[in-house]
Amino acid sequence: MLPVPRVDRPVAAHLLLTPPSSSAALQRRPALPNLPVLPDAHDERTLRIALVTEYYYPHLGGVCEHVHFFAREARRRGHHVDIITSNIPGAEPQPNVIRLGRSQSVYANGSQARVTVGLGLRRQMRKVLHRGHYDIVHVHSPLSPVLPILAIEEADSPVVGTFHTYFDKSKGYSLFNDFFQKRLDTLAAAICVSHSTTVALERYFSAPWQIIPNGIDTDVFHPSVSAPPAIRKDVPSILFLGRFDPRNGLTTLIDSFRRVKGKRRPAQLVVVGDGPLRQHYYKQAHGDEDITFVGAVLEGRPSYYAHSSIYACPTTKASFGITLLESMACETPIVCSDILGFQDVVVNGREALMTPCGDRDALADALVQLLDDEGMRIQLGTAGRHESMRYSWPRVASQVLDVYHAVMGRVAVRI
Repeated sequence: MLPVPRVDRPVAAHLLLTPPSSSAALQRRPALPNLPVLPDAHDERTLRIALVTEYYYPHLGGVCEHVHFFAREARRRGHHVDIITSNIPGAEPQPNVIRLGRSQSVYANGSQARVTVGLGLRRQMRKVLHRGHYDIVHVHSPLSPVLPILAIEEADSPVVGTFHTYFDKSKGYSLFNDFFQKRLDTLAAAICVSHSTTVALERYFSAPWQIIPNGIDTDVFHPSVSAPPAIRKDVPSILFLGRFDPRNGLTTLIDSFRRVKGKRRPAQLVVVGDGPLRQHYYKQAHGDEDITFVGAVLEGRPSYYAHSSIYACPTTKASFGITLLESMACETPIVCSDILGFQDVVVNGREALMTPCGDRDALADALVQLLDDEGMRIQLGTAGRHESMRYSWPRVASQVLDVYHAVMGRVAVRI
């Protein structure tokens, strides 16, 4: 294929951003997504719900998104929902968000994790749960320190847990298996977001797992949104969107992108995300004018998906492909790793082309195949939008609320 002639393009669309200082990065950290107001649809019986999580805005990630969008849908139905989380730098006061202690970033399971530190956390958790008079306490990543375990131990109402993570092995779970199994046994229901999550947990624990997937707001993520200025119009665009964690495979993608260009396929690689490894990836890009680093984006994500030719997700470890769902809802075809967590969401050749994990040549070949075949891109994108509707938040939230009511039917309800 001959190179596509280039036309003048805005400077902002191809500049490699210089690494921001930590203070500058903090100032531009997103706070909360700006979402449309949902119409009220009150359930027959409303509940007081506490969602406990180590991860909430301005942290960006799948657990945070799950908590926020479920809370939004539950509130639309008339339920009272409080989110109990930690104080993260840059967090702003928000209604019905209760913050305890201070969130500390740690590296675990190939990614950036968070734990809460501070004095008197147990007493604070006990006080918050007692004052809230909650019908249900729902902990996310239940066996993770610190807030979820404290909530399990201090709750005086039924506790539901949702597990979000796939992992290969855990020394902590091996060494303290009895401790964690006892906390797991106290849960009134144990939910996993995918089959791959149950595979990881069953290496160490036993429980009657229920699978309820992550959700997607198909009204927010859709193809009819305006284009962001960073995406060029003179060449096809390949999107990376995710935190700058090693397991998300940006190093692999940059190397594969060079192979794509080496095959004389003109394209732009748009990198949406941020993290402590930003300088490493800037150096790897080596000033390539076809690689655009955008930084962290929250509510503008649909526009990047919808106006990219391909979403590339070479992640090496994931429990569920939430970004795959976002791309599917925006009718954007996907090239991703053939890992267990992604197999729960997409089918090779239906919404995505799947390649062996870490195989740079295979990833480059799949990208070239889609760049050369507009018909296949349309076919995969159309199928993705159709499949994404199965994961709409009204459907997912109904499944979670059904679990709540089932649990409360087995436990005496406070009068």
